[in-house]
Amino acid sequence: MNYNLMPVKYFVDVVQTHGFGSAAKRNYVSETAVSSAISKLEAALGHKLLNRAAGQFSLTPVGEQFYQRAVEILNAYNEIWRHPDTHPEQLVRIHFLQGLAADAAEFANQLPARTHINFDEEAFNHSISRLIKGDYDLLIGFELAFLNNAKLKTVPLKTINFDLLFNATAVATQSADLQTLARQSTFYLQYWQSTGISDIQAAMLKAYRQADWDFQQVAGVNSFAAACLNVNFRGGLTMVPENFEIPANCENIYRYAPAHLRQAFKVVIAMNRTANPELVKLVMRAIS
Repeated sequence: MNYNLMPVKYFVDVVQTHGFGSAAKRNYVSETAVSSAISKLEAALGHKLLNRAAGQFSLTPVGEQFYQRAVEILNAYNEIWRHPDTHPEQLVRIHFLQGLAADAAEFANQLPARTHINFDEEAFNHSISRLIKGDYDLLIGFELAFLNNAKLKTVPLKTINFDLLFNATAVATQSADLQTLARQSTFYLQYWQSTGISDIQAAMLKAYRQADWDFQQVAGVNSFAAACLNVNFRGGLTMVPENFEIPANCENIYRYAPAHLRQAFKVVIAMNRTANPELVKLVMRAIS
């Protein structure tokens, strides 16, 4: 039996970052290494996971099922390597959606010094089910992600601004203003797999298009980091939280804070509606 999970991780990263090159950068390996590992994985499984054509790819039906299971397995694998806490009654497991690490840290700084904290980032498509199952205690995310979910309780944390990221070379070499450049560009937007809840992607586009902002076309990606990488290397633009940290090696980014994206989205702390009352009190004291 093959216990090497790296090919599985490469496959998941290719899907989540929408590319072999971006998956390679995430893992500090060559694009050839990622492609070869996935080919060997397909051979071992006896099924194609990806349809590849002219530098693009799509998931096969088997690939779609394999991806869902692979994410669950990688999450479970990461869980078993967490060090047991010597004071479990003081442990608070704080997870956050992509792009909200700084907000999670800001909240954690308000907790009592005796609190033992465990952090991790969550991909949106599994985050709510894992929170409900009790895999962790609190999830920092956009309010839109949790609307109308009767199993969750949310507490307002803050309202944040969004910035626009442009390709710096395009900004420097074109005489057009930023709005005109945006209308001519691909808009890379984090794709929130929001089936059954409010459409976060639509809300983000609605907020962006105020004050006569527009785009040529939208390309969905699975994270703010992936969107930033595309803008850096391919051009176009994206929108990210104001405290989003630009990934390493993205040195061709022009950051702009438009007035119409100030106070654009509410960030909340979500927890299971049946959460321990002591945890609820701890959260309320921290944000008061």
